[in-house]
Amino acid sequence: MADPRLERQLRYYFSDKNLWKDEWLVNQLGPDATGFISADVIAGFNRVQQITNDFDLVVSSLQRIVELEVTELDGKVQVRRRYPLPPKPLTEADAPGTEAIVDEQELQVALQVASTPVPDEPGSLASDDIFLTGFRRVPKTGVIFVMDEASKAGYSGLTAHEWSNLGQGSPETTKAKNWPTNVRKRLTELVEKGKLTSELGPFQLQSLEVNEENLHYGSVNGDWALRRAVARFYNDIYRKGKSSLYSAENVAIVGGGRLALTRLCCAMDNVNLGHFLPDYTAYAELLSQFKTINSIPIPLDPKNNFRITLQELRREIVGRGLSVLLLSNPCNPTGQLVEGEELKNWVRIARETQCSIVLDEIYSRYIYTQRMSPTDATWRTVSAAQFVEDVNRDPIIILDGLTKCWRMPGLRVCWIVGPKSLIDSVGAAGSFLDGGPSLPTQRSCVPLVNPKDVIEQTIMLQVLFSHKRDFLLRRLQDMGIVVEHPPQGTFYCWCDISNLPTPLNKCWGFFRELLREKVIVTPGVFFDVNPGSRRKFNSYDSFVRLSYGPSFKEVQRGLDGMQRVIERHRLKRREEDTASTRSGI
Repeated sequence: MADPRLERQLRYYFSDKNLWKDEWLVNQLGPDATGFISADVIAGFNRVQQITNDFDLVVSSLQRIVELEVTELDGKVQVRRRYPLPPKPLTEADAPGTEAIVDEQELQVALQVASTPVPDEPGSLASDDIFLTGFRRVPKTGVIFVMDEASKAGYSGLTAHEWSNLGQGSPETTKAKNWPTNVRKRLTELVEKGKLTSELGPFQLQSLEVNEENLHYGSVNGDWALRRAVARFYNDIYRKGKSSLYSAENVAIVGGGRLALTRLCCAMDNVNLGHFLPDYTAYAELLSQFKTINSIPIPLDPKNNFRITLQELRREIVGRGLSVLLLSNPCNPTGQLVEGEELKNWVRIARETQCSIVLDEIYSRYIYTQRMSPTDATWRTVSAAQFVEDVNRDPIIILDGLTKCWRMPGLRVCWIVGPKSLIDSVGAAGSFLDGGPSLPTQRSCVPLVNPKDVIEQTIMLQVLFSHKRDFLLRRLQDMGIVVEHPPQGTFYCWCDISNLPTPLNKCWGFFRELLREKVIVTPGVFFDVNPGSRRKFNSYDSFVRLSYGPSFKEVQRGLDGMQRVIERHRLKRREEDTASTRSGI
């Protein structure tokens, strides 16, 4: 169990304020204080011993401090700061003693300084770096942390063309005329077969109209025209021939997927909420903010393809008293998918147990399983909406939007689909959380959810991303990176790097080495959804998530850089083994 006193003391040891006066510790960490030190040494400090003699608790507390990197080298746990030690301010007076005990007032300063990287000009800190009284340091989601680290290594809008961003979950927004030649040839074939009307795609949103009719406040749950269009889309694609149909009252429009989740959490009662491991990184900090939500992790076994059986699902819901179950489908990061009869049974179990299932379907059209089944279908999309019996009674809540499947993340338009009573509640939450989305943006987006156009765009989407997926899997196999369960959906690969040479066999070592090669990936530990860091140990430290969302050329550039890093370390390992063999002769 986490010990706040221990975590505060450990954070203080590595803070700028302490290191400016702790010469012994700086000597161990090196001139810029970013060298590794054994966790055994830290665990032996007097103040740590006064709190605990549990080494595993010390390690888990170090792992929870985002300013520190914890890794295992040659069987020993080691730790270091992520950021170099900046120059000591001239006004700072030296304090006596080599080992400091931290009090609450001093800790506020320590926390601020410890999280501050070296400024461009020594001694000059931006005003927004000041840690204000009454506010806490808010942890960043995995991808945001990764991008911040990349920016410190030189990534920016001006240098992005030199990098490969396989870390951020953003789909490419390039036009079809710039897609790979093989993809464009396939699109031409589909036009000739009458599956597509154009090789350029159906969506031609060039501008947003702003006029006196859409500058006023809109409905907090979104503009009725877009809500009706979204309801019609679900009815046409998933609910033809069904008596119970969605209406505008079953839809709320929100400014992005994370805001949709925030509204839903705000509308929840005192509940036990189940969530799977691994899953989307933003769930962790979001769930920890709502004290009425008791989040319960459900680990998925990689040996079972990161899946759960129907019997296990029912047992988890009933045995743990779950009122809500939250998951991404397809899953971010594993790419695994619940579909067809299996998904139909999930909806049935939700109905029978009266457990509300919140399905984050933001990748619902990045589906590749049609290529693995006996069908001539040129496209497939997956949603629990297909299996809902009564749209106002079945406890099924769906999240989706223009961010991923429409490849328009900058518009920040997403939606919640569910029973009318639920939509009323999230609207009430929105009235004090965000006030509702942009009216001009919503009205410009109405044509984008026309079912016929969406089907054509889905065909093109799946041709492009299947091509990139297959290319990525071939290259990873050649490099010796294991993808035990190829993605059935999303645009991510969940990669096991445990067979790579040290330090590439751990996610943080892999991440750091690739940054030097201008390649960005996301460490697997961020997908161990752990609200409030209540669990003692992190999982997935030998996994990374790779995104094939960027353009084919950028994916190729990233894989080339990855291969160079792996080959260098393998060569280094062979040279060390050879030298060791010779010295033993």
